[in-house]
Amino acid sequence: MRNTAEKIASQISGIVRSDELLSRHTSFKIGGPVDLFVEPLTMTDLIIVLSILRREEIPYYLLGSGTNLLVSDAGYRGAVVRLAGEFKQFAYENCCVEAGAAVPLARLASDAGRRGLAGLDFAAGIPGTVGGALVMNAGAHGSAIGNVLLEALILDEKLCLHSFAAKDLGLSYRKSNITSASVVCRVKLRLSQGERDLQAKICGQHLRFRREHQPLQPNAGSIFKNPPHDFAGRLIEAAGLKGRRAGGAMISDLHANFIVNCGNASAADVWFLLEMAREEVARQFGVNLELEIRLLGY
Repeated sequence: MRNTAEKIASQISGIVRSDELLSRHTSFKIGGPVDLFVEPLTMTDLIIVLSILRREEIPYYLLGSGTNLLVSDAGYRGAVVRLAGEFKQFAYENCCVEAGAAVPLARLASDAGRRGLAGLDFAAGIPGTVGGALVMNAGAHGSAIGNVLLEALILDEKLCLHSFAAKDLGLSYRKSNITSASVVCRVKLRLSQGERDLQAKICGQHLRFRREHQPLQPNAGSIFKNPPHDFAGRLIEAAGLKGRRAGGAMISDLHANFIVNCGNASAADVWFLLEMAREEVARQFGVNLELEIRLLGY
């Protein structure tokens, strides 16, 4: 892996590190070391990195802001690639905004609101990046990023760039047809002209709602997807698991579909609690909960 790291470092302008602790890069503050951590700054950098990793048959994972992810305590044997540089830039044209995949979604939503642009206010307070949000069609308050998507620039498994319209991406509740072999590079969103003070007020309301209804301790967002016509948090609370602890992790006593790191939680602690929740909800209510968070190193 050292030879690979040196080869990549000699050809790109971004960061290349070995044995990087992923706990530094996840909202859970959990995760062991990855063999190789790379931050490409440009599209050219990205293609070089992925070309080398594929040629040397090194598995890799595209990391956003690590907000919807549980990383094993053993870490990940491969490479983690996190977009930076030009992928963190965004620009407006009339009521549209083009944003790189690494732009924080909440930052983009707040910026659009300050400009009086409507359509992204639902995302105020949603953690994660624009690219990650598109892959899972992130949403809140009855809307999702797919509702405002015009097109997405995606690097496919052959390292060719393609532009896709929203209708081509199979967007549904917390799903898309974007594969793990593809990379979302940039999106174009269609917003609408609103009233600046009103948009700021709406964004503020959504932020307050999150602060009041979701825990502040380190977490990875909703652990499970909501089943049809019900809520995962309601089911877990009804199963009597709210506030249940394992090691340094706890099923939140504020919202039962969140597991929080109370300070020294391991991935094993979190895994124990989510399995307990899944088994108890299935046993008591006959509902099989589906994970919303992603797993790395399992």
